[in-house]
Amino acid sequence: MATIDFLSRRLGLQILFDYTDIVDAIQFARKEGFGVLEVNLGNIRFGEQLRRIKERKRIKRAAEKAKIRLALHALEGPSFFIPSERVRRCIVAELKKTIDLAADIGAENVIIHLGFDMHYGMGGTNRFTHEEFPDYFTSGLFKMLAELKGYAQDRTRLCVENVGGFRFEPSRRVLNRLLGGNLGLCFDIGHISILPEEKKRKEWAFFQRHKRKVYHSHLHDNNGVKDEHKPLGEGSNDLFPYLRFLVKTKALLVFETRPKEAALRARDFFNQNVLPRL
Repeated sequence: MATIDFLSRRLGLQILFDYTDIVDAIQFARKEGFGVLEVNLGNIRFGEQLRRIKERKRIKRAAEKAKIRLALHALEGPSFFIPSERVRRCIVAELKKTIDLAADIGAENVIIHLGFDMHYGMGGTNRFTHEEFPDYFTSGLFKMLAELKGYAQDRTRLCVENVGGFRFEPSRRVLNRLLGGNLGLCFDIGHISILPEEKKRKEWAFFQRHKRKVYHSHLHDNNGVKDEHKPLGEGSNDLFPYLRFLVKTKALLVFETRPKEAALRARDFFNQNVLPRL
């Protein structure tokens, strides 16, 4: 059976709108006994703080003193599936800046989304550009991820999350070739839970096949239909198989439930109802 002492250095929470100062969030994580803090850059104040050298040094010192492992969640929204190389170069440049910030504060993981694709109504259905031009997007995605993987080498780890374009066929082709080293996966168990059964089975098989490359995870629950980010135990899903799988990896285990009080409820449920079964 796994123990809380064994897992404590891997359990954490994601912080978004609860704070404007990352150091305050680090202190909260330490006080509540977490070992990990994931900082979501969707909070504009966090981005402003991280752009200041003195603040990055202050954050790194605070995390080291508190023995908190850090991760950054990159900006959401930019898409690797925009049919413009110039626009995609801007995305790569922005992610390189995020890698630089992560390296400066000692963040172990940078979680990234691959973004979504445009679809167009045609003949009574929707047609996606990645389906019409699979070779174009496969080549472009491979080039971008390989470049980012090289840029992050020996500085931080990139973790591709299972959302949006992650599920497109070009992404699976590229990830099967590039995963390993400092390019890995973020397994979001709430996201897989809302998939139709056949897609869920395929995605679960993908993570099982790449078990050693799962470096990060997001733990939350929902009603099986909508991505609600509820604390564990407050949804309707059987998440135990995913949790048991993740505990056996080296992934950081982050409760992605907001606000911070919801992360405390998720942690308590994990300790009381999941740990005894592991």
